[in-house]
Amino acid sequence: MLKFSEDLKHYAVLAVVFVVAMAVPSVFGVLSILGSMMVFLLLLSWSISWRQGAKPSTDGKPDRSSWLFWVMVGAIAMIIPLIAGTPFLLATMVAFLIYLSMNTMWGLVLGTAGLQSFATVAVAGVSAYAAAYLSVNIGESNAALAAGGDCSGIRLFGIPLVEWWIAIPVASVVGLVVGFLISLPAIRLRGSYFAFLTIGLVELCRAYTGQDKCNLGGAGGLFGASSFIPSDLMGSLTGYRYAYFAAVLLAVVSLLIYWKVNYGRLGLLLRTARESEAVAEVLGVDVVRARIWVFLISSWMLGAAGGFYVSYYKTISPNFFNFSTLLLLFAMVMIGGINSPRGILLGTMLLMFVDRFFVDFSPPEARFVFTGLFLLVVTLLASAGLVSVPDQIRSRLSSHG
Repeated sequence: MLKFSEDLKHYAVLAVVFVVAMAVPSVFGVLSILGSMMVFLLLLSWSISWRQGAKPSTDGKPDRSSWLFWVMVGAIAMIIPLIAGTPFLLATMVAFLIYLSMNTMWGLVLGTAGLQSFATVAVAGVSAYAAAYLSVNIGESNAALAAGGDCSGIRLFGIPLVEWWIAIPVASVVGLVVGFLISLPAIRLRGSYFAFLTIGLVELCRAYTGQDKCNLGGAGGLFGASSFIPSDLMGSLTGYRYAYFAAVLLAVVSLLIYWKVNYGRLGLLLRTARESEAVAEVLGVDVVRARIWVFLISSWMLGAAGGFYVSYYKTISPNFFNFSTLLLLFAMVMIGGINSPRGILLGTMLLMFVDRFFVDFSPPEARFVFTGLFLLVVTLLASAGLVSVPDQIRSRLSSHG
């Protein structure tokens, strides 16, 4: 009882720090709310791991003490739309939740399956283009008309226009198909070879979408897609609240899928194969089948995230496949912790704050410098990301008696 009371006092102090930090956005700017959430959740995660004696996240077992962390995350998620006085904060949070959904699925492939795949952007981007193509009038797109020729009336397969509630499920199916096609080379390729293949796939998508002007809008992309936000609420605070709650639902589904796969039987099989493929085969594990399954599951969700992206922004362009976007997502996963949903959330939140904070700096590329510095420092000091710091400290203290 005494220990429980001490824990409550400890977490109450962290909560007070968070509330005070959120109460002064007028001093530090509206982004201070995002920064305050990141600092608070990072301290809370470290506190839980240290005080509860949580096992390292790499053991593959669910962290039973992390319930408090996710309860606080849920509470904060409900508070954000109440304290947001401008659309900027909600727009930033929607972008964060989309990235979180994509990074969570990438964590399944990189961490749980142990495959060096960089096809996350390719799967989500192709699915996003599919959703945009279904809900954009190509003939009236300025990007298509700027091709130097008349593209009006040209529509591949003669597919009619559809609404967002059809485009998003179709995008998830497209992601599933693309994920299956990408998973086939994983049967033969390993390590860096598979990584180079997937990086090349991302570049191929960028090049092709930039060249297809009649169907995909060329360098300007497609715009004017059907949106789940009512047209009369576009750009308003209420409209952004619609988008925010929809993005929260997307992130929750992604986290539930991650939890089910990573801590279920499929995750156990994948971790066994990751540590020693020969031992896994001796134990009767069908490694190829397990990896294909994780690709299919993650790609289905990435497709849904791509469809959501288009339905929210109403546009998609080849810039989605830029290498800088790929590196930003990769840094988010690695900085937080590749084997932990808590780590992925914290890393995504940290670099989202950095990206938005330095977006107005000159030159704009300065934010990539700070992202690289964060990645370098965390890689050198924390072997499994920020979330593993308490475990590393405990391990070093134990080794010194």
